[in-house]
Amino acid sequence: MAADRLAHTAAIMSRGERLALTAIVALICGPHALHLPIWVSLATAALLAWNVLRLMFGQATPHGLIRTLLTVAGVSAVFVGFGRINGQTAGVALLVLMLALKLTETVRYRDVVIVLALCCFVLITQFLFSQSLGMALYLIGGSWLVVAAFVHVHAGDEAPPAASATESVRLLALAIPVAAALFVLFPRLPGPLWSLPADNGNAARTGLSDTMSPGSIANLARSGAVAFRVRFDGPAPPARARYWRGPVLWDYDHGTWHTGPGVARDIAPAIAHGDGPTIRTDITLAPSHKPWLIALDMPLDADTPHRRTAGGNWVAPQPIDHRIRYTARSATQYTLDADLTPAARRRALALPAAGNPRARALARRWARQGHSARVIVHSALDFLRHGGFSYTLNPPRTSRKNSVDDFLFATRTGFCEHFAGAFTYLMRAAGVPARVVTGYQGAQHASLGDYWIVRDSDAHAWSEVWLAGAGWVRVDPTAAAAPKRIADGIDAAVADTGDLPYMAGGHGRNAWYHARMLWDAVDAGWNHWFLAYGPALQQRVFAAFGIAGFGMAIAVLTGLVVGLLMLVSLWLAWRMRTARERDPVVRAWQRIGRRLARRGMARRTGETPIRYADRIAALDPALAGTITDLATRYSRLRYASTPGPAERRDFIRRARRFNPPRRG
Repeated sequence: MAADRLAHTAAIMSRGERLALTAIVALICGPHALHLPIWVSLATAALLAWNVLRLMFGQATPHGLIRTLLTVAGVSAVFVGFGRINGQTAGVALLVLMLALKLTETVRYRDVVIVLALCCFVLITQFLFSQSLGMALYLIGGSWLVVAAFVHVHAGDEAPPAASATESVRLLALAIPVAAALFVLFPRLPGPLWSLPADNGNAARTGLSDTMSPGSIANLARSGAVAFRVRFDGPAPPARARYWRGPVLWDYDHGTWHTGPGVARDIAPAIAHGDGPTIRTDITLAPSHKPWLIALDMPLDADTPHRRTAGGNWVAPQPIDHRIRYTARSATQYTLDADLTPAARRRALALPAAGNPRARALARRWARQGHSARVIVHSALDFLRHGGFSYTLNPPRTSRKNSVDDFLFATRTGFCEHFAGAFTYLMRAAGVPARVVTGYQGAQHASLGDYWIVRDSDAHAWSEVWLAGAGWVRVDPTAAAAPKRIADGIDAAVADTGDLPYMAGGHGRNAWYHARMLWDAVDAGWNHWFLAYGPALQQRVFAAFGIAGFGMAIAVLTGLVVGLLMLVSLWLAWRMRTARERDPVVRAWQRIGRRLARRGMARRTGETPIRYADRIAALDPALAGTITDLATRYSRLRYASTPGPAERRDFIRRARRFNPPRRG
């Protein structure tokens, strides 16, 4: 049997099998076209098409020099296109190109093993770009296909395709309990195992930024991507209280607000106190490649590592590159920084030396009237409420130096960043400490399941002013000009709803809407229990089973189980190894079989030497006399009672000289 397996791996594949292998590679590489550069997808498709045409027209394997030149060209193209050959996108692009190129030299079954192993790697790399439930289902199907191909390669003619497919299902079913146990028990690490150098411009998604310019949040609001999902431990707060705190912007520079350099050094972390009942939320946050931990305003504490900034928002120790789940406790009635330090006051009043003269003059007129800070705030809100302002996703462009003047006195049309930025500018010019807060406002209740969805289209910006005796107080200028935005959502506040994503565009709850919500419920469960299964959630699962204090023991036990499985695998591989035949006559006959297999005439399982020779003679009459003589001598030596030493040496010498020419 060992000799049969060895001969089979050296055998040449049929044209149909090679075409089927090309189809498998195309299916495995296909989803990468969604995120790889177009030239990589076109080059891969060209290589696969070339391989199909070559097989259809019976062309020979390309010369080694051509394959070498194509390999060098592929590596060079990746290096020139990405500036490296490693990293997330560059490494995957190189792997896909090399897999397609490997098909051009795949002739024997042993080559197929290499191609299928590469297919496994390409399947895994799909998770570098998407961990959605749809992708997981696709990977399960791809794994089944690759395993079925492995079964067919090793079974040869003994197993028809249907039997290989059935065996693949059985093998995957056997692997499920082991995979489930390892998923639950294996120690969870903070962050993905596949932390690779990020390629320029290859962010998984864009979310809240540390800067805000006119149009930046309006652009984000056109995205229907889910920013996070949240479950409330009790009734959900009313719409006017659903503010989700993100980065706080302190500094202003010619139309752009940003978090500001040195804020963490100059200003101590904010101090927050809840002034009423608290609300506990369970949040599943999508990766944003930013450190912002979003929570209901005002966040008080959470069960995930974090620190509070001077603006009162939370940041994680590292950028959030994978989906995380955490529990937060917040208070909608709170006191934030009851005392304002001199450094914070200077920062919250700073403005450029020049620019926006009309806005400065208006704010100074309010200040000269001797009104209190609260009266100045109400004066600014009345100006926005009764000044004929409109709320839109498509505001006209404003100048860089005088963007606030352009908005307040010329266009009077803007999105939330225009209102929040202009209001904060007016407050500072009037001597009232103020800053911009970005985050999200609102949430959509899921049709199925007790959770809420916050999308990128819910992105929002508002202001905070510091008032004596109250601390930092939220003021939303958008609510003054477009109150429906806060009460009923963005689709009720803008006229240009056609620019909104489907799930936020107020299209009505038709069948397609309900289908999308059904899929979101399934996807939410996938995110909630699988993708967000990190260290904190694992500890909660252990605590539910009363084993929270045995984390290290479980880790050691899991390591021992994994080690035992590896030892069992090595033992099985040792048992299945191809042992060296001791009889030199048998080794000589095996050598004949290998040479014939390399020329497309492999011995079939269970085929006797005489029948094998008869089939070879029918395939290639030029070998008839030689192979029949060798088969007859071998049968006599193997089954004769007392073969002589001279006859054995003569057969071994003839076998060594046997070197059949290549066919066709």
